[in-house]
Amino acid sequence: MFYQKILRPILFKTDPEKIHHLVIAGLAVVSKIKPLSFLISNYLNVKSSFLEVKIGNLTFSNPVGLAAGFDKNVTAPLAYEMLGFGYAELGSVTLIAQPGNPKPRLWRIPKDKGLIVYYGLANCGANKVVEKLKKIKNPHAPFGISIAPTTGLTLTQMIEDYAKCFEIVSPYADYITLNVSCPNVANCELFAQISFIRELMEKINNLKNSLNTTVDIFIKIGPDMAMEQYDELVDICIKNNILAIISTNLVKNRANISPVSNQDELNHPGGISGKLVDDKNLDIIKRLYRRADGKVKIIGVGGIFTAEDAYKKIKAGASALQLVTGFIYGGPTTIKNINQGLVDLLKKDGFKNIDEAVGKEA
Repeated sequence: MFYQKILRPILFKTDPEKIHHLVIAGLAVVSKIKPLSFLISNYLNVKSSFLEVKIGNLTFSNPVGLAAGFDKNVTAPLAYEMLGFGYAELGSVTLIAQPGNPKPRLWRIPKDKGLIVYYGLANCGANKVVEKLKKIKNPHAPFGISIAPTTGLTLTQMIEDYAKCFEIVSPYADYITLNVSCPNVANCELFAQISFIRELMEKINNLKNSLNTTVDIFIKIGPDMAMEQYDELVDICIKNNILAIISTNLVKNRANISPVSNQDELNHPGGISGKLVDDKNLDIIKRLYRRADGKVKIIGVGGIFTAEDAYKKIKAGASALQLVTGFIYGGPTTIKNINQGLVDLLKKDGFKNIDEAVGKEA
């Protein structure tokens, strides 16, 4: 309550990107102070057998993960377990470091409980990320690295770019996510092409086999494809041993949403996160879940602010969840509140764990 009533109004008067960098820098410092991080972790983490989730080789202590886009440069990789997340996805990372789009490139739309994001895949590059990952020595919650193509490449070059990035980063991550939605780059419409996604997955699957690595591979998709394309996407994932589909990235096509923010507030380029993603996202999760028939796990992301939001996605077919915007709006106790609420909801419905609830309303 203190965060939402007092601290958030102060923070929201400041440039959002400046605040974002300040928060991550602060988390990096705090996570390295063991007595302090222990106290925070002890307060914010919810331990319950009801919440444990398994996907592939991975076990998450709870289903709520940090979505890619929050910690693009792997600045505070150990902070997210401290905050109560069951796992974290870092990045997106490109093969070559790039500055992204000119500032400003991040805007809040509080009336819609969302953000407009136009970073353009700003990040420090794969080699720098690996330098940081090599320094992680202590046991930690699982984390994945989201990879995306360097800006300005042709389709063929993008596939090779993904492959090189995968080869560099995959030895140091618990899983790799292929970000094929990228709503913030100028040529992102290319990623809606199923033929491109098929070729990319075949390339990465073959590369994984040749490297003899057991790293799990996820894929993150956008919300603006035709429903029939999601069926085809699931089939391609099954064929190429993709373990999970993250559904979905930010909304690019604004014709698919009904914001209450005025035109001036919305008059910025980029993808939209938050509550405006929720309804379409729920329909996509159900579609993916039914098509996958248990052969690919679904991870729900978009519009999660409360335990009720999270539970809706689980019952629609999501085995795990991710969020960023809900954390920004809700503050440091958000994950704790969601996890405590999920335990209560599961008990109320007579379920013994998350897995029993998955897909019950698909």
